Parts: sequence; structure tokens; C-alpha cells
Amino acid sequence: MSIGVHNIGQGCVTCLDHDEHYILTFPNGYGRQSILTVPWIELGGECSISCSKTGYNASIVFHTKPFYGGKKHRITAEIFSPNDKKPFCSIEGEWNGVMYAKYSTGENAVFIDTKKMPTIKKKVRKLEDQDDFESRCLWKDVTYNLK
Repeated sequence: MSIGVHNIGQGCVTCLDHDEHYILTFPNGYGRQSILTVPWIELGGECSISCSKTGYNASIVFHTKPFYGGKKHRITAEIFSPNDKKPFCSIEGEWNGVMYAKYSTGENAVFIDTKKMPTIKKKVRKLEDQDDFESRCLWKDVTYNLK
């Protein structure tokens, strides 16, 4: 038993300090349950991240858990320098846990440990300062009624 959501489109993340704009695609989302297990949410599919200013890009694969065996929440990724066909860094691990990097130099390191990351409060503009089609302004009535 499962349900899937296929995310269509792309997002843009801007790093203001570096004047860099990253275009990214999103993984699909799945709600899963087998007869003998507790239900779980997982991500699956291929995504990409690219920066037109620097030329750096990444290919990311969110691996879904196989029906028998295997692990949940697996991720692999390759990061490329501008105009290179061979990645300078490969990443693997769990997207909600620890990810490890293997560099083309042969160095191995922890890329990120999401469990040790601090929770940071979002900084958002007040509703009256947002444009009509910005997310919080657009969905404010739905949010209010859900609460």
C-alpha cells in the first residue's frame, strides 16, 4: 500500500552574500506501508541543482526502499565542476541522517550530519510586506482555517 506525489517544476534558491542563484528540482514523495511494518514517508527519484553563475551542478538520487531488505532514506549524489563530465565529489548516506563525501583526491569525510544540525527559526517578511503570490500571503486563509 502506498501513495505517491510527483513534484513538477523547479525552485530557485538565492545566496544573497554571494549573488548566486541555484535552480533545483525536487524528489517525489511517497507514503508507504507494508503488512508487517509501521507506515513511513520516503523520497524517491532524481533531482538536480545548478548555478549559472559558477557553472557548478549536482545530480542527486533519492533511493526508495526495495520491497524486501534494503534501507530507507538512502541518497547518492555527484557534484561537478563547470564543464567537467567527471564528478569531483560523490556523496552517499541517508538524507535524514549522516552523508559521507568521497572526493576525487581520495579523501573521505563526513559531508553533513543532519541530526547534529541546529534548528534555525525562519526569517520571513510580514504578510503586509509580501506580494500577493508569495506563499505565506497566498495561503494565509488556508493556514488560518487549518489552525
